[in-house]
Amino acid sequence: MGFKIKSQKKIDLNKVKMDIEITNNLLKKNIGKAYKNISGKTNIPGFRKGKIPYQVIDSNYGKQYVLNEAASLSISELYPDIITESGLNPIDYPRINITQLKEDLPLGFEVELDLEPEIELPRYKGIRVTGISTDVSDEEVERQVDSIRGSFASLEPTEGNRPVKKGDYVTLDFDGKIDGKPFNGSSEQDYLLEVGSNTLFTDFENSLVGVKKGESKKVTLKLPEDSKDKEVAGKKADYKISVKEIKVKKLPELDEGFLKNLGDYKDENDLRNSLKEKLVEQKENFRKEKIMGEILNHLVDNMKSEVSEIMVKRRVKQMNEEIDQNLKKQNITREDYIKAVKITEEKLNKDVRDRAEREIKEYLIFKALEKAEKKNIEPTEDEINKEKDNILKRYDTEEDIKKVEEFFESADGKETLVQTLKRRKIFDLLINNAKIEEEKNTGSVGNRSIWKSGKNKTGDEKRNKKLWTPGSK
Repeated sequence: MGFKIKSQKKIDLNKVKMDIEITNNLLKKNIGKAYKNISGKTNIPGFRKGKIPYQVIDSNYGKQYVLNEAASLSISELYPDIITESGLNPIDYPRINITQLKEDLPLGFEVELDLEPEIELPRYKGIRVTGISTDVSDEEVERQVDSIRGSFASLEPTEGNRPVKKGDYVTLDFDGKIDGKPFNGSSEQDYLLEVGSNTLFTDFENSLVGVKKGESKKVTLKLPEDSKDKEVAGKKADYKISVKEIKVKKLPELDEGFLKNLGDYKDENDLRNSLKEKLVEQKENFRKEKIMGEILNHLVDNMKSEVSEIMVKRRVKQMNEEIDQNLKKQNITREDYIKAVKITEEKLNKDVRDRAEREIKEYLIFKALEKAEKKNIEPTEDEINKEKDNILKRYDTEEDIKKVEEFFESADGKETLVQTLKRRKIFDLLINNAKIEEEKNTGSVGNRSIWKSGKNKTGDEKRNKKLWTPGSK
């Protein structure tokens, strides 16, 4: 092993001091390395770098200088193993004090460490939260069906010579002026617009209703007060509008041919049942996320233990580096970003620090929960293998599957699987022990389409929220 931890004691709430001894054999080996290192970086008249005799180094720098270099090499080499052996979680660089450094004796030194704080858990069972219903109405299913049909809809000319009405798609030319002068975005040719969609602005689109194909009209309209162009906002503009084409959206029928394009659906009912199942799954995931969010808020808000300033500063530094890297990829400076989002440097710094503190609190809470519920969350081999298989099913190519399998065979891969399952079990434990008050609303997913073409046609895969941990991003 090369070292011995002679003593390990707490000197403060989150500080530990260790008395350590490194074998003389290892120290002697590193004395030789120390001479080579010094020889390679030292300028001594009459000698080439890397070829300086040991005696010359001793006479110029002293034996103690060499021993200090050897001690530094020895401690650096064994420090990771020392920490592993100690079972500690340091959060900052060690403070080292050499207590014995002689050529023919073991190297003795003390290490003082700041540790990851152990917090006092707030009450985590019986937390009151609200839950939304996972019931799915027929109307919600029909909205999804209409959304799918809308994705494959075609635009067809209207019959006869009827005028424009809301919902029509019109191709038009328009030319607008304020006080006889054009302005930004005032004119377009062959512009396709869904009337009533508020793509332009309400008064403009309403003015098209009643106009027939081939007709033109002149109107004076007040531009919206909230126009992006502040120079023209609220001003009156004179428009000449010509309607060149009127079309309506035609939705495809849910016939056998159309259903085959979507997937292996027997008939309309099969499609609707599939969509309903996916909506229920989506609502269940949303319900779980909402409940878990409220539980986390409660735990964070009621956490009484202090957050380590060292951990906060390190996370803030990491987050700022991430922000700068992302901005650099977009060729945006930090100053330009601050101007674009209309905040101050102080506000950005406060937001980053608040988020860093929140992440650290969540991390410490989950570490404490893992300790408190250790017996209940330890995954079995069967659970680990099942999780591994479920993850591998997400990959299609043999190359990707092989890479993931190799990762899972490594120590890091196995630990990732174990931690994923532990975290999931903690989520389930917190939710199952919460006092859930049901809301009356249905938890509608609204008009957002859940259908997607391809392998996963009826929804997006839900993944657990990733919790920040030291060393991760």
